[in-house]
Amino acid sequence: MCGIAGICNYKTIKPVSPDILEAMSQEIIHRGPDDDGFYIKDHIGFAFRRLSIIDLNTGHQPIHNENKTVWVIFNGEIYNYIELAEDLRKKGHSFYTKSDTEVIVHLYEEYGTDFPLHLNGMFAIALWDENKNTLMLARDRAGIKPLYYSETNDGLVFASEIKSLLKGNISRLPDYEAVNQYLSYGYIPSPLTGFQAIRKLNSGHMLICSGNALTEREFWDLSHTDTSAESYNEDKLADLLIEELRTVLLRQTRSDVPVGIFLSGGIDSSLIASVAAEKCNLRLNAFTIGFKDKSYNELPTARKVTKRLGLTLHEFLLSEDIIHNEIERIMSFLDEPLFDYSAIPMYFVSKLAREKVKTVVGGEGGDELFGGYQTHYIHKIAGIYRKIPSGIRNGMKAVIDTLPESHNYLSTPYKLKRFAYGAEFPYDKAHYRWKLLFDSDEKLKLLSRDFTDSLKDLEPFYAMGRYFNRAIDKGYSIQEQLMYVDFKTFLQDDPLQKTDRMSMANSLEVRVPLLDNAIIEFSRRIPPNKKIKGVQTKYILRKALSRFQSADIAFGKKRGFTPPVALWIKHGLKDYMLSSLSSKALSKVGFLNHRHVASIMNDHLNGRAENSRLIWALIVLVNWFRNYVSK
Repeated sequence: MCGIAGICNYKTIKPVSPDILEAMSQEIIHRGPDDDGFYIKDHIGFAFRRLSIIDLNTGHQPIHNENKTVWVIFNGEIYNYIELAEDLRKKGHSFYTKSDTEVIVHLYEEYGTDFPLHLNGMFAIALWDENKNTLMLARDRAGIKPLYYSETNDGLVFASEIKSLLKGNISRLPDYEAVNQYLSYGYIPSPLTGFQAIRKLNSGHMLICSGNALTEREFWDLSHTDTSAESYNEDKLADLLIEELRTVLLRQTRSDVPVGIFLSGGIDSSLIASVAAEKCNLRLNAFTIGFKDKSYNELPTARKVTKRLGLTLHEFLLSEDIIHNEIERIMSFLDEPLFDYSAIPMYFVSKLAREKVKTVVGGEGGDELFGGYQTHYIHKIAGIYRKIPSGIRNGMKAVIDTLPESHNYLSTPYKLKRFAYGAEFPYDKAHYRWKLLFDSDEKLKLLSRDFTDSLKDLEPFYAMGRYFNRAIDKGYSIQEQLMYVDFKTFLQDDPLQKTDRMSMANSLEVRVPLLDNAIIEFSRRIPPNKKIKGVQTKYILRKALSRFQSADIAFGKKRGFTPPVALWIKHGLKDYMLSSLSSKALSKVGFLNHRHVASIMNDHLNGRAENSRLIWALIVLVNWFRNYVSK
């Protein structure tokens, strides 16, 4: 696990500045405090930060081929590197390290620009072919590892994080369309970032600089559902999943340093821990976060899971006082706006884990591949709901609107109000609205006239809609469309980005077994009606977990590191909220209406509305503007 940065002045052939490259490297030292490396030759320059996990002695990057005409730096892990190296040796390639990085240069020599298709892992890669005067950037299939770039007057600048790019003298001008999308989604859908001059490379994509041309292509996409397993019953599918996961965990826990596991008490992490312990004989140190509020606290569940497996559980009880001391540091790692407030516990569980290990496994990806969100089935209920006469529906909505607000985790009033808010729309627009933060009506109150006039649409459904259109063209069912859209949008730009930022802030590597190539391919073999059974999400994962854990855990409520922010901003973080969203703070942003922001806060503080999501989204936006735009 590492950080990478680089400059390719392909337009002007201007020599790369070693000072700028060094500054870019220093800005991401948290991603790789163990080592650094540089390659500079005329108009091309690579910088590398290393967190040593595999081949501690000889895995120094940049790494080259036999005659030093192909150079590579990469952030991530290649899990099938041993098998790849063995095959490449048979084809005549020679290796000078034992690292997973070196297989990349030889794969490129063997397969050209198709080399990423042979990789099973998480990666952001920069590869330079000196003979062809060509730079290639590639990002893994799911978007586990980030990669940002900016096209300049001289050529291309790239890095693992935006803060590193900005050290390359890239413009800080904000992108109002990206901010508009953030206010809707709570994250900025790729390829936008919040800066006009900076883009994210999409998951499964390559960027190629050759001569004076810059081209982008998609090298991988989710395949069609394979119907070969349609005849298998649930027990057979659960057994197959356990066996696949066993193989994946044995592959992904290859490491020259100890490996741990994040354990929230949820389905995904509990299944991974169970298979690791019972099928792989891996006794991983487990790490978890707890909260004082019982509706959010999952410590009892995590304790039951680890007790049954005989694992050591390291716990940390998170309070407002502790958060208050670290909140500015946490915000400093959000170099593009990301609303997801589970970043807070992710930061602290990463900090806890880093005291014992350098790498952990986590549970991201299960929801998007195996039907983990209520929106993946609730469209069916909405279809029935829309058949009710409109007069009766309006009466039902009026009653729902009078339900008292609750700050409990996913309370019934909250879920009913969200359902009614989106249920009037077709399934695709409903999926968008059920996830929405600020709609167009709210934005007109929140944003300045100049800001709204600059936008083409206050409801940027199109960021999600392009993937609905693609899924429809593939012939996917509605459920398959919903999971596909979440995989291509939300997964890479919210949970994976959050995990990368907060873990790397603590120099910790997080591996994600459920996004291994084998598990992704296995998920495509399971029919949608066996992923979601009635209203039971992730049914096959739950069925597999029931082999190891009691029914109350395997078939219990969806869990995750979700904090009680709604309560915190009424108590211990109230002053932080008021300071972050004061008229003085908002004046530096320039496009937010303080009067409306104040009403959002007051309604929450007085119990008239549960506005914690809106408030936190604004806190992140204002802090991002202060830390990165107006700096």
